[in-house]
This record gives sequence, structure tokens and C-alpha cells, in this order.
Amino acid sequence: MLYHGHMSEQLSLMVLVVALATGLVTSVVATTHMQKSQPAFFRYFLTSILLFNLLILSGLVVRYLQLTLQIPELRPFEGVLPGLLIIMVALKLGWLYAFILMNKALPADMLAKGLPATLAMAGVVIGLVFGGLMIVAWFNHLGSLQQYVNIVFETIIIGSALIATIQLTWLAFKLPGQQRRNSILVFAVYHLCLIGTILVVLIVGWVQPGPQKAVQLMMNGGFLILYNVFPLIWLHWFQPIQTATDSEKFELLGITRREKEIIGLIQAGMTNQEIADKLHISVATVKDHNHNIFKKCGTRNRLELARLFQQGLFR
Repeated sequence: MLYHGHMSEQLSLMVLVVALATGLVTSVVATTHMQKSQPAFFRYFLTSILLFNLLILSGLVVRYLQLTLQIPELRPFEGVLPGLLIIMVALKLGWLYAFILMNKALPADMLAKGLPATLAMAGVVIGLVFGGLMIVAWFNHLGSLQQYVNIVFETIIIGSALIATIQLTWLAFKLPGQQRRNSILVFAVYHLCLIGTILVVLIVGWVQPGPQKAVQLMMNGGFLILYNVFPLIWLHWFQPIQTATDSEKFELLGITRREKEIIGLIQAGMTNQEIADKLHISVATVKDHNHNIFKKCGTRNRLELARLFQQGLFR
């Protein structure tokens, strides 16, 4: 074992190893789902998982070097640590990029034109500014500036991820389709709680700075386990992507042949009166069918129903 220390520190390392192993399993499972449907979402979903695990792993290497080389704190341009610092900055920016696009792609598997390029450019600018300020602080021996720049950088990363998750949570409440709405809501609320907790832990670390304890390593491992295990749970019980045919989906919802016919006429833009005339039934009967369809599909009106089937049932 490369890591030496007290039993508590060894235990924290074991927790991190288990967490990283869980991340590997999650990545394999996500890859199999990516081959079935919604490739854009799963591509960024898988990327965010891998980068987050690499970020924790690089932090573990930094911790090991700090203990081995007896370096009390991470300082730029000292041994191999500067290179690791650059790697961690790139991983954090890459994770944020994938995380934001993942949240954007989940509701519709479509991204606004130019959004990936805009986010990539913003990440490059942030990385260059951060690196430039850290170099200036080092040359001028301004330890307080280094700490301040690092705090701002961490706040931008976690804060941006938190904002993206809040936006997804808000959007989930307005989505048509009860199963789809609940699925995305579970996804959003979980990440909202996890990232919010991470932000609180970071703030506590800033208020009460000090050397990293074994309990902090245990917390990192715990967060990583939660981050890696949730996708497995969500993909199995909550994920909205289905590979069934349209007929199988209608059958699963309990939609009758008549209701399916009415859905098609609603999509065609017909009013209740026009549907009644075409099918030779009363308007009251059409309204009863509409009510049953809305209830089965988890929608609240004709507009939501049309949107649901335009975007793909259960998606």
C-alpha cells in the first residue's frame, strides 16, 4: 500500500477505493444505456461521472504527496504538485461543462445551438484567468491572494452546478407526463441536495481552514459513493428512457384504441367539437375521453399532451 498513516486514514482510503470502484461499475451501466436511447444526455452523463471520479482520485494523489513530501499545503511550482494543480483545474472545468450540458439535455435530448461552444469558451477563459492570477500571486509571494482566487474559483464551479440543477428542478415541475416529470424531478432534487451539501462543506472549510483530516477524506469518499450509486438507482427505477414501441407504451399506460384515436386528432389540432363530429360522438363523450387521457399520461391539458407526444412518450 502506498498510503501510510493511522488506521483511520487507512480506512478513509479504503472508502475512497470502494467509491472509485462503484464509479467504474456505474460508468459501464451508463454506457450500455447510452447505446439504447438519448445519446446526448448519456454522453454527458457518463462524462460527468468519469471526470468527478478522476477529480477525487487526483485529490487523493495530492494528499499522498503532501504527506510523503511533508508539504503542509499545496503551493504552485513545487515539485510535481503544480502539474497536479493544473490537472485538477482542468478536471473541475471539464466536469462543470459536462454537468451543465447533462442537465440541459435530459429534458429533451436537444441542446441549444452554440451552447457547448459557449460553455467551452467560458471554461477556457476562467481557466486562463485563474492560472494567471495564481502565477502573479506566486511570483509576488501573495499567499492571501492565492487563497482568495482559489475560493472564487471553487465558488464559480459549485455555484454554476447548483444553478444548473435549480433550473432543471424548476423545469421538471412544468414538464408533461407524470412518469417523465417525476423521473427528472428525482434526478434534479438529488443533485440539488448533494451539490448544496458540498457547497456547505466547502464554506465550512474556508471559514475554519486547516490540514485535511482523515474524517474529511472519509467525507470525500462518502460523497463519491453517493454520487456514483445514485445513477445506478435512478437508471433502474426512475430513468424515463424506454425502449418499448409506441404500441407497447400505449398499452403500458392503459390507453384504449378510441383514446389513441382521439390523441391523434388532438395532435392534428382539432377542437372537441371537430373530434365529436368526425367520430360521431357527443362533445361530452370527447371531454370524458380527454379527462381519462390526461390522467393516464400525467398531463393537465391538451397543450401538454401535444408536447408530450411531440417530444416522444416517456422522454
